[in-house]
Amino acid sequence: MTTGVAGRSAEIGELEPLTAYMKGDKVFIKICPEVKGLREKGYGYPSRGKLYLNPYETLYLVEKGKLYVKDLILSNQLSFRDLIGKLGKNKVETWIKYLVYRDLRERGYIVRESSIVDFEIYGKTVMRRLLSIIHEGTDASLSRLNKLVLYAKKERKELILAVIDRRTDIVYYILDLIQFDRRITPWLNKSETS
Repeated sequence: MTTGVAGRSAEIGELEPLTAYMKGDKVFIKICPEVKGLREKGYGYPSRGKLYLNPYETLYLVEKGKLYVKDLILSNQLSFRDLIGKLGKNKVETWIKYLVYRDLRERGYIVRESSIVDFEIYGKTVMRRLLSIIHEGTDASLSRLNKLVLYAKKERKELILAVIDRRTDIVYYILDLIQFDRRITPWLNKSETS
């Protein structure tokens, strides 16, 4: 295998892993031509000459061997396990969200964080989808789910519910409103008179 300009492999057309830096709880890559490809694939958000990655993007790219992360203060390379500890601050929710993020990326979707739901999903079809995660052992109120469905309808998006069990198996459900016919009372009255 021969290597060409900027570390490109002539046989497979892959870039060598990029180096990102971690300062506090932020991970960023300095903008360079190689970073453009990451941005085109839906990773990160640019700001002041840097591409900032969220925790799930960082973990995914490190796991896939596309990224190395160096602690900016200590100047040492961080392992996947180190990153889980630092980015998730040992929160179960961070790991759960990462598992769902990874599964969606593996299925070919572009996944972005959302302020209302866990993720917004783009890809395969024109329709954008909203995704909310429920994992075994946590409460999921019907009123919260109803609010999410109403929000999705208002935004003209489909709402997906990702349910993850203790074995980390993920099942996806599409949530939608069910409209019941309010004329059920007259029907009951007719039955009672028979």
